[in-house]
Formats: sequence, C-alpha cells, structure tokens
Amino acid sequence: MKDNKIGILRYLWYAALGFLIIGYIIVPFFYTFAEAVQTESGFSLQIFQEIFFNPNQTKVIWNTVVLGVLAVLTCGTIGILLAMYMTFLAGRWKKVTHILLLSPMMIPGVITVISFIQLYGESGILTKSIQYLFRMENVPFHFQGLGAIIFVITYTQYVYFYLNVYVALKYVDYSTIEAARSMGASWMNIFKDVIWPVITPAVLSSVIVTFASGISSFSAPNLIGGGYKVLSTQIVRSKANNHMDMASAQVILLFLISMVVMLLIQYYSKRFGVPSSDRSTAIVPLKKKNSVLAVISRIIVMIQILLILLPIIAIVYLSFVKTSSIMQDIFPCKFTLENYLTIFQKTRVLKPLLNSLKMSAMAVMAGLIITVPTSYMIVKYKGKFHALLKMLLMLPWTMPASVVAINLINAFSQKSIFAFGNALIGGFYIIPIAYTITSLPLLLNSNEIALQGLNQNLEEASKSLGAGMAYTFTHVIIPNIAPGILSGGVMIFIRTLGEYTMSALLYGVYNRPISISMVTTMQEYKMGISLAYGVIVIAICYVALAVIFKIDKKRFL
Repeated sequence: MKDNKIGILRYLWYAALGFLIIGYIIVPFFYTFAEAVQTESGFSLQIFQEIFFNPNQTKVIWNTVVLGVLAVLTCGTIGILLAMYMTFLAGRWKKVTHILLLSPMMIPGVITVISFIQLYGESGILTKSIQYLFRMENVPFHFQGLGAIIFVITYTQYVYFYLNVYVALKYVDYSTIEAARSMGASWMNIFKDVIWPVITPAVLSSVIVTFASGISSFSAPNLIGGGYKVLSTQIVRSKANNHMDMASAQVILLFLISMVVMLLIQYYSKRFGVPSSDRSTAIVPLKKKNSVLAVISRIIVMIQILLILLPIIAIVYLSFVKTSSIMQDIFPCKFTLENYLTIFQKTRVLKPLLNSLKMSAMAVMAGLIITVPTSYMIVKYKGKFHALLKMLLMLPWTMPASVVAINLINAFSQKSIFAFGNALIGGFYIIPIAYTITSLPLLLNSNEIALQGLNQNLEEASKSLGAGMAYTFTHVIIPNIAPGILSGGVMIFIRTLGEYTMSALLYGVYNRPISISMVTTMQEYKMGISLAYGVIVIAICYVALAVIFKIDKKRFL
C-alpha cells in the first residue's frame, strides 16, 4: 500500500515538473520564435534577413562571438594558472589566498563595473592620480571598449575555471607525477600527459559556463562598452523601443550561438575527455618555491589579489564620501554618513534593497523545492526518462539571461494558463520566476553532487527499521546532504541579489531591484548612494560566503 502511495506521489511530482518545464522554459521559447517569424501576412523570415544583410547587425553578432571566445581564453588562462599555483606552490597563507581568489564570485557584476569606473574611468582615482603624477594634459587611458569589457569579465568570471580545476586537481595521482619527474619529464610534459587528462572535464564545463556568461554579459558592455555593441545590449535596446520582433530574433541568435558552442564542447568532451578517478596519493606542494616558474606564479597571484582588493577598497571608501567630492576632487576626502542614512531612513530608497532580498530568497526557496526531490529521483532511478528530465531542467544553462527574460516577456505579457489566467509582466513575481529558472541547473548539479557523496547504507538502514520512503527522505537523506543543499542555495542567493541583465528587461514599478537602482542613481549623479548600495550588497555577499565555507568546507576549502 505504501509503495502505491509513493508511486502516485512520484507521478504527481512528475506532472507538476512537466507543467513547470513546459510552461516556463519550453513554451516561452516558442512564443519568442513565433514573435520573430510571425507577421501580419503570416510566416516570414524577413526579420532575420534584415539582421544578416545589415552590416551593423552582423558586426554585433561577430562582436558577441569574439567577446565569448576572448572571455574563455582570458578566464581559462588565469583560472588554470591560479588553480595550479594553489595546488602545487601555495604556502601557509593558502586558505586566506583561496578565499580572496573566490571573492569575485561574491560581488555582483554591476557593482564590479561601477567600482572599476570609479578606479579606471576618465574621472577615476587611479586615472587621475597617474595624470596628476606625470603631469599629463590628457588622461593616460580610456576605460572603454572591448578591452575594458574583457578586463571586467576576466576579473569576475575566472572563478569558474579556478574553482572547478582546483577541485579536479585533488584527483590527480601524485605518485604518477613523481614517477614522470624521476624519468626526467619536464613540467610541461607532466601537465600535458598527467594533469590535463584529469582536469579536462572540469575545464570543458567551465568553458561552457564562461562562454555563455560572456556572450550574455550586459552590465560591462552597457556601462563601459563605448561603441562596442553586442547582442545583449541590442536586445535591451530593441525591447526598450518596443521592437519585440527584433528583440526576439536577436534572442534566438544568442541562444543558437550558446547552444552550438555547448554541443561542440560536449562532443569534444565525449570524444577526448577522460573522467577523473579517485586518487591514490595526495598531491604534496613543491619544496622548491624559488624557481623562476614559482616566482612568476607568485607575482601573478599577488597582482590578481591586488586587482580583487582595489575595487572593494575603492567602493567602500567612496561610499563614505560626499558625491560632490567624488565628482570634483582627485582624492575625494569630504566624508559623510549621509549616503547610508539616506538609504535606511527613506523608504523609497530602501525599497530596492528589500525587493532584491525578497526576490532572491523566493528564487532560492522555489529552486530548492523543485530540485531537491528531483535530484534524488534522478540519482536513484536511472533510465532514459530521468535523463530526459535532467536535460530539460538543465536547458536554462544554455540560455543567456536575456534569452530567459525575453522568453518570459513574450509568453506572459498576456494572460496564460501557465500563470493560472494571469499576465505576469508588470507584476512583482516575474523577476523571482526568472531567477528561479536560471538557478535550476546550478541547484540540480549541487544537489546531485551531495547525493552522490551520501552513504547509501543510511537509506537501507532506515528502510530496514521500518521507516517509509517519505520519512527516510525527510529525516535521513535531507539532513545528511543539507550542507550541499544549503551551499547551493546560498550561491544562488548571492548570484541573484545583484543580477542586472534580466532585471533590466523585467523590472517594473513594483519589483525594482537594487542593481537597477545602483545604475540609475549613478546616472542621476547620486554617486554616493549608488556606492553605498554596493557596499551593503558586498557585505551581505561576504556573510553568505562565510556561511558557505562553514557548512560546505569539503567542496570549497
């Protein structure tokens, strides 16, 4: 009887998942496709012809691909080098250095861009300092264009490569490295023949995430891109001008670019990737740390840490300075608490922060409710159905943020059965829904990792003592995988708290998030309030980082 009830509950859960996947992932994409190809006279590819036969539009597509490729190359190079250094060369400050190197993933991209503008922009502290020190008539450099965008993306996105490769290196068999060294193999050959095959899966998964993140980047191209136009900025512009057919076509192209790269990487992974195996000998840091390679690596790490700390120091410092001093003085020094008092004393100014906290928390709760039971079923019940279920839930991984947002706009700007007869656009809940959709792949992956590390004997022991499936799941399985669940939830909270791309497309009067307020207050020359917003978000994110390190040391430390 219990088995029948469990079976019924499972099928009801599958039905609910199907409703969500079809209604909020698949159908919205078809709405976008229909918006792009449907005209008053019927089906037409005219909008795509306008794009491909317009040199300016094709340049935008090419710029987007170039941005994604360069992001992968720079982030991959920095991330892998840092992971190698931390594994083989790091000394007694290893834990502190590791935490600092993970810091950029705690800081929302829009805050990073704003802090970089304050440092390296035309009126930035470092820019003006160099100009003043060397008595230059003009600023020494312009922090705009492709170079500036890549600089920001590399700063924020290298963490994917660093963390994934750092974890993968734990599975390298050090005895194999020692054997290769004793036979006279160079470190280049050791990396190519011993280390690279083990870290390949981690590198390839990082390539997919970084490329998708690079081509969907909006805050950097929008604020410091100058004349370098990419699809993400053009999508927002098309939507703002109410050219939804053009925005939809651009979204489809962005999705296809991301999907093609993902399929190519997956093909390469299946053909050449070698899965990592349990190591037999732990890696021992090298004793000779004064070699040329070690010194160069140490310098690179020190530069990276300096680049990480400078924006944080700058944004904290300037948040206590009057806006007039920021705008006029080379070294702003008119200190005040007014920026923070304005935020916490004026309800209208505080509202965006509260909105973001609420919407991020809602996305975490909804994402965990969806993915925790589903992850368990995928791990426990193998088969084609569950493989298909996982693939569908992982689809948002291939969808840049602007794709998800435009899909939702096209699907829910009118009443929909999937919203129970409501139109969601313009209301509060559309942004938490968007956050939830994009969080599903990361939460699913995090939960699966936790479940795969679970001792299966615990479940069997619970059943042998007469406990039902529901009791075993809630009282045995969930408590034992709680660190993985919570760390994944905290990561999503951090990622969505300062999210900018989807917010720029979906926000309205009732759900204005802090990322939008940061940009608008900066554009309104209320720089101090914008920076104070940033410090508050950074503080929240660092508290969240401490929580992650506390509850899930095995994966992150």
